[in-house]
Amino acid sequence: MGQASGIWLQTARLRLRPLSLGDEAGVLAGLNDPEIASWLATTPYPYPAAHFRDYVATAPEGETFAIHDAEGFVGLIGGGAELGFWIARKAQGRGYAVEAAVGLLHAVFEFYPGPVTSGYFVGNAPSARVLHKLGFAELGQSQKFCRPLGQDMAHVDMILPRAAFLGLHPRAPLPG
Repeated sequence: MGQASGIWLQTARLRLRPLSLGDEAGVLAGLNDPEIASWLATTPYPYPAAHFRDYVATAPEGETFAIHDAEGFVGLIGGGAELGFWIARKAQGRGYAVEAAVGLLHAVFEFYPGPVTSGYFVGNAPSARVLHKLGFAELGQSQKFCRPLGQDMAHVDMILPRAAFLGLHPRAPLPG
């Protein structure tokens, strides 16, 4: 089953929904932006439309979510045991990555005891800030291949225990 159906998550300003073919233009614009692609480990660059369509058709349900604000597509987030995300340049600096990740991690930790892992390439200060705000702790550094750049790069490996996340981001009580 592809990404067209499944879980939808709502935050104060964002809607996270399964990636669909309707997200193609936004995904292609973001993943073909060298300022975004150069910080991603496994994404091909340039990113072909056929790759996107194949991914949507074959990705496990609940693996990747499109992030939308009131104006439309602003990025992708995915995870379970490993969190990954990117935000389109037009939407950066608004706190969307943290907001989307908090919403997704609350859902993940409902069913998964953790921990969740993530990381960032050295020099990617925005992603480092997001991960620290979420409560991730550094485990150390490794070398990781960056497919868009075609080279190994220094990578900071991080971990987020469930208790650390919930201590920083307790779930708000439901109204009523």
